[in-house]
Amino acid sequence: MRKISVANMHSFKAVNNRISTDGKITGQFLDFTVSSVFQPIYSLSHRNPVGYEALCRPNNADGISISPLSLFGQVKDESDNVLLDRLCRAVHMKNFSQFMDKSWIFLNVNPLVTVLGKNYGAFFSELLEHNHILPGQVVVEILEQGIYDESILSNAVNYYKSMGCLIAIDDFGASHSNFDRIWNIQPDIVKFDRSIIVQAETNPVIRKALPSLVGLIQELGCTALMEGVETEQQALIAIDSNVDLVQGYYFGYPRSVLVEHSEQSNVLPQLRDKHTMFSAATRARYRDAVDQCLIEFRAVLRIIKTGLERHEKYCDKLLALPSVIRLYFLDEEGNQIGKNIQKDPSSECADPRYTPLLEAVGANWSRRYYFRQAMLNPGEVQLTRPYRSLTGKGQCITISALVEATGGKLVVCLDMDWQ
Repeated sequence: MRKISVANMHSFKAVNNRISTDGKITGQFLDFTVSSVFQPIYSLSHRNPVGYEALCRPNNADGISISPLSLFGQVKDESDNVLLDRLCRAVHMKNFSQFMDKSWIFLNVNPLVTVLGKNYGAFFSELLEHNHILPGQVVVEILEQGIYDESILSNAVNYYKSMGCLIAIDDFGASHSNFDRIWNIQPDIVKFDRSIIVQAETNPVIRKALPSLVGLIQELGCTALMEGVETEQQALIAIDSNVDLVQGYYFGYPRSVLVEHSEQSNVLPQLRDKHTMFSAATRARYRDAVDQCLIEFRAVLRIIKTGLERHEKYCDKLLALPSVIRLYFLDEEGNQIGKNIQKDPSSECADPRYTPLLEAVGANWSRRYYFRQAMLNPGEVQLTRPYRSLTGKGQCITISALVEATGGKLVVCLDMDWQ
């Protein structure tokens, strides 16, 4: 097997690996041999791999596998750092190019090495050209742990963007990877840290919030990728969160070859079917919870339209339903008219710490979704998705409708408990 000697060599010509006798590219760093594996990244919509993350697999002089962290722990100075980083990328690119695949290749890049690399001559553009890989086919994963100098990150990101590569932020939601970095770097792809999907599996609050978090990332112009998906339950949560891409052992382990079309399993179609069943069950639960409330809510609307006073006695059947929290009325500006109407006023705030938020007379709810939707759709009953109640009673659903009353237009609102 032929390997490349890289001692004191940093140029592309010196770092570029030679193909071994078995068609696999390896590189030599000190007494360690570096090879490549590729983990598939699936598009949930396309149901097939659209990219692969390149990962290094080092062996020591005895041929025993060691962790990448142990390999990079052998770096003693700046020169070694640049050399090993370039060697890994050269090995990955050379291996990937053998497959003649048009998928993305995700490369982990230390931005500090990118900045230091200027002292060691050009490399990356020659690497792409030599392997006949277009810059747009490369997704550069910025490894920004421990990088506190924003100028270093900015310079590295701008360098790869200027070449035409895509930029990904890794481990979003952990360590230094947060919204501040997204706003500064403006990546093309955001990879959610595995800890998020793990917590969502056991924490219903996080699970409910995840689709909104994913939606926010997408609104910022980024493609959302959930990594570290290892179980069917996590896969269903990922689908339910509406992420674009998924990665993890559940979909495919890292290996030295790419996924052949004939190898693609029925996992994603089966997951879709299971998610459809799960969604149907959720919708059924939602309908069961609101249907009876809707009947009584519409009865109250009819009473209000007749011109009778807004009084609790016309709402008894509605207020008696176990899931009903309160009924209240808003004017056309979103200002609350009068106090909340409820069967047991003492239960208004289950958590006394939220007492300062109880007084709602004159409060303005014009920014709320239920008010805006009611104003846009006069006469039609509107329902919200579950959201957190301002009075500390957990999740609630609000039913609302704009009606013509004797004193003018009125938005009638009903809050339901969604625990």
